[in-house]
Amino acid sequence: MSGATTPVLLSVIIPNHNYGQFIGETVASLSRQDYSPLEIVIVDDASSDNSVEIIKDLIESYKGKLDISLIEMKKNAGKVAAVNRAMEVVTGQYCLLLDSDDYLMDNHIVRCLAVLERARSEDKKVGFVYMDCHLISASGEFLERGRSAPFDADLIRTLSYIPEPALVLMEAMKQVAPFDESVRKGTKQDKWCRIIANGWTGVYIPEPLFCYRMHNNNLSGIGARVQEEVENGKTGERILSGYWPVASRKKTG
Repeated sequence: MSGATTPVLLSVIIPNHNYGQFIGETVASLSRQDYSPLEIVIVDDASSDNSVEIIKDLIESYKGKLDISLIEMKKNAGKVAAVNRAMEVVTGQYCLLLDSDDYLMDNHIVRCLAVLERARSEDKKVGFVYMDCHLISASGEFLERGRSAPFDADLIRTLSYIPEPALVLMEAMKQVAPFDESVRKGTKQDKWCRIIANGWTGVYIPEPLFCYRMHNNNLSGIGARVQEEVENGKTGERILSGYWPVASRKKTG
């Protein structure tokens, strides 16, 4: 990585549930990153498709190229539970949470680390960087650009505007982990609220550095909504905070 003296370990957490058709492209995008070392931990949340078989094949095919490990959850417990399980074993100085139906642009990690390291040289409270994205269809066709927003510690309380594959200091993640497993929607917002409330700030990179796949099974519901809008002729960039739900918890009792 240009500008870095001694590259340090970056842990990539990939929670997966029934996204076997997509996860190959997700892992392939990590193989194209111009950065090492990477530690990739895939947590399969009791998928009922052929995800586990595909993941094991990926581990074999990338042997010697990527450090990939698989954790198999025995019962479906939700995305947050999968992330918590991975947090027990990851050891990197940096962390990146990547959904198994999305993938990174080739310069994602190098670009994010350069911005994060530069920002932290001026302010040690900066704990993460985040970015815009390309919205793509289930089959990979470009739909529109998805935009985040400049960092605002107050805004995150009411609007979910920070995407998942932000690059974060592991220290910031560990300080607030484990995350609340009762949160089933708006998991991103809940995580960022915790991190920001703990004193960390973020830096926004207004560039599309990952591809966010739109399909009917997106946990947030954004995929079905965007696809319907496109089919009805609505074009133009999407402001992500207008589509992502705020945190909601699973009802008990």
